[in-house]
Amino acid sequence: MSLRSCRPLPPDLESRLLKLLEESSRLRGLRRPGTVDVFERVAYIWPHQIRIREMAGRRPFAAFNPAAMSLGGGRIAVFPRLITGYFWYTSVVGYFEAREPYGAGSEGVEVRVVLHPSDRMDLAGCEDPRVEKSGDRLYLLYTALEPLPERVHAVNAISRQGIAVLDAATLKVVEKNVLCIRHGDGLYEPAEWKDSALLGASRRETWLLTRLMIRGVQASWRGLLSMEDYTVSLETLEPVLVPEHWEYKTGWSTNAAKISSNEYLVGWHGVGRDLVYRSGFAVFSQEGELLAVSREYLLAPSRPEEYIGERPGVIFGCGLIVESNRVTWVGGVADTGIGFYQADLDDIMEHMVWLKP
Repeated sequence: MSLRSCRPLPPDLESRLLKLLEESSRLRGLRRPGTVDVFERVAYIWPHQIRIREMAGRRPFAAFNPAAMSLGGGRIAVFPRLITGYFWYTSVVGYFEAREPYGAGSEGVEVRVVLHPSDRMDLAGCEDPRVEKSGDRLYLLYTALEPLPERVHAVNAISRQGIAVLDAATLKVVEKNVLCIRHGDGLYEPAEWKDSALLGASRRETWLLTRLMIRGVQASWRGLLSMEDYTVSLETLEPVLVPEHWEYKTGWSTNAAKISSNEYLVGWHGVGRDLVYRSGFAVFSQEGELLAVSREYLLAPSRPEEYIGERPGVIFGCGLIVESNRVTWVGGVADTGIGFYQADLDDIMEHMVWLKP
């Protein structure tokens, strides 16, 4: 499937978005640098416990940063990012089902590949998926990496916000594209675009939580996304979570999980000056309004497993499931394995600063 091209954001539009960032000082000061970890470590799955069906049972080098959704009855669907080689460090997205208590068990886990590179614009990998179900379709937001000819490697590639539409029954890809920013008759993209979540996918337009890099500043934005042509109106883009003085970037970590008729819970991350990823939560309305944000980080690396791997000091997205009062975070561990973390929703909400009465 061919992916469309967007033009780089011209300087005048970059300046317009940069001005919004410069005016976002009102967003600072709500959060603190401390951590109150409210999550229980339930289980881990490591690469040696995984077999890839399409590779005759070969085990991945790494399996991490999974999307996740509930299947009911104590079962969840997990969509891990898989690394099958280190020459290009290319990622694909797999699928398996897990039951409580979510470990791999004695027989391990068989994973089937559901999303893989198919075009130059994602030939360096399909990374860090988030999943949203609507009717008979699954919407997978992922980072599409285009390799640069001078050095073909995932760490030296162009990051774009990809979207893949899967048939929910067969898990076959029926549509695949990249998002673009729409302004007038033009379609544009920032220097880097990733880490996105949908506030629902059943409407013609829905709010997108996303991370843009504008002239080196990596912050968390919202924008109105057309589900018909996968474009975001420039006029609707607004920064909503910006780095504090102790952080060098923020981003959205998970899908947005519905917690009431008009409220969504989403995980975010802040990367400190010590380069450790720490996570908190935010609550949004269906209309894209930020209602609350956690004053502290509520999930952070602390165990040896979370500091041993390809990228120490990371628990990263990408799956969030809320059932009754239980929150399950299915995340990547040190860019190597998969962790299952659980907390009470009430414990999370106790640490929220509400922006609206």
